[in-house]
Formats: sequence, structure tokens, C-alpha cells
Amino acid sequence: MDKKSLLKKSLNVLSSLVIFLEIVIILFVVITKISGGVPSLFGYQMYVIVSPSMSPEINVGDVIISEKYEDQELEVGDVVQYVGKGGKIDGKIITHEIISIDGEGSDETIVTKGVANPEPDPPIKRSDIISVMKYKTIILGPLYSIFSSTAGFVLLVMLPLATMIVFEVVNLIREIKKEKEGEGEEQDNE
Repeated sequence: MDKKSLLKKSLNVLSSLVIFLEIVIILFVVITKISGGVPSLFGYQMYVIVSPSMSPEINVGDVIISEKYEDQELEVGDVVQYVGKGGKIDGKIITHEIISIDGEGSDETIVTKGVANPEPDPPIKRSDIISVMKYKTIILGPLYSIFSSTAGFVLLVMLPLATMIVFEVVNLIREIKKEKEGEGEEQDNE
């Protein structure tokens, strides 16, 4: 096998792998969103900020990466996600900063507050915490905004995916034709 055909086969395998991974990621995100969950991978979750309560530190549209909470140490100043209870926040995931931790054991209460909010939130328990923010991404926020729109999803995901599939089909047809031509020449030479 010559270097050119080896390179060509390697590129075909690589492009097929890229297509497969893109499909898996798209299915993962779509299934997670449809089921109402938060995209999670290896214990880390991705949240999109939808209110200005943490401005100017975290703005609307920013994407943050948080680690799933499993009884790790919490400190005043940590930014946590928890499910709101009562009123307008009932059932919604809230991202706010811890301003105090009081008590111990089952009597322990954690008070959070949005940086831009004048008043603290009602106290919560450790069991209410879903995850702890690790960092705010710079690139994912604008990308998420684009991908979450229908036009952006079609333009940035579906169109390149369709183009890659068409190129793969064309390459496959070419390879099949070359193999048939090669077999025909071998039969003529015999």
C-alpha cells in the first residue's frame, strides 16, 4: 500500500470518527434538554445564566461549569446551584453566592445571595445544593447563544454535518468505482 492511499484511508477514518462524535454529542445535548436535565459529563455540569442577579461577576448568557456537589467543603464566597423553593423561584435552578454558613449537622443553614440582589435568599440546607461553580467560560456563552437559536443550530451543526456526510458518500462512490475499474483491468490483462 503506498503512502498516498494510506493517508487517504486515514483521513476517511478520521472524518468518519469526527462525524460519529458530533452525532453522539448532538444526541446527548438534545436528549438532556428534552428530558429537562442539565448537560453533565464526568461529574461536571454546564449552566447558562438567565437572570442578572449575579452581575457584574456573572452576566446573563454566560456559561458556567460546575462540579456536582457531593458533600465537599463549602466556604463563604462559593457560588452554588440549588433548586429554589417557593414563590417565583420554585423549581428553578438558582446560581448564587454563599454569604454565610451557620450551625452544624442537621441544623446547619446556608444563606446565599445574588451579587446584584439587595436581599439574601431564604436559607437552604446542604442537601438542597446541586453543584458548585468551578469557572465561567469565555467562549461557550456566545457559542451557546448561537447554537440555541434554530438558525444557528442549522448553520453551525446541521449544515456542516450534512456537508461531511455528502463528501463521505461521494468519496465512497469514487472508491467503489476505482475498485471496479481496477478489477476490470485485471480481468482484461488475464
